[in-house]
Amino acid sequence: MAGRTAGFAHARATGAWFSASPRVQRLVGAQIAVLLGVGVTGVVAHRVPGTSPAPLALATAVGPVAGGEVGVGDTPSPAGVRRVEVSHSERRHAKAARPTPSRKPSPAPPKGWAYWSVRIRGCESHGRPDAPPDYKAQNPDSTASGAYQILDTTWAGRYGMDHASDATPEQQEAAAADLYRRHGTADWAASAPCWRAPKEKK
Repeated sequence: MAGRTAGFAHARATGAWFSASPRVQRLVGAQIAVLLGVGVTGVVAHRVPGTSPAPLALATAVGPVAGGEVGVGDTPSPAGVRRVEVSHSERRHAKAARPTPSRKPSPAPPKGWAYWSVRIRGCESHGRPDAPPDYKAQNPDSTASGAYQILDTTWAGRYGMDHASDATPEQQEAAAADLYRRHGTADWAASAPCWRAPKEKK
């Protein structure tokens, strides 16, 4: 009985020495960390197929290092990936190369007898393209008469009349439209500077 009591007291004294020694505490803590690391590595390797436990096993095998940290190598950047620098001049050139939307041209003025007749009879009657027609107008220097100043030879006795000015406005309009269909504006070429605007074509 006395032997057992002495052994128990010796064990308690030894345990007190372990707990009181800082060096022993550090060594025990390191061993516990190693054992925990090995256990965690086994669990991770078992649950995640294809993973290699080599880095963690190596770290646990080496044990704690100075400063309490384990160095891990930098992960290399993916192969084939590189950064491309674009200069300001290249950016400006790229912007300038972009196609700009083209502007729609303004619609051309309508052409045809409905457009030219108003201008021609205004110029022939009163010398202005916007003047009202004068179906009784008579040229004092020639046989031209009517709103379109048609010569008697060109009129050629239409509707039984010798002069264009003797015909009705409707007859003069019909005769002038017929001349335009056959000759265009050639019969009024003399007054073209009046009824044809600059850069304007029939």
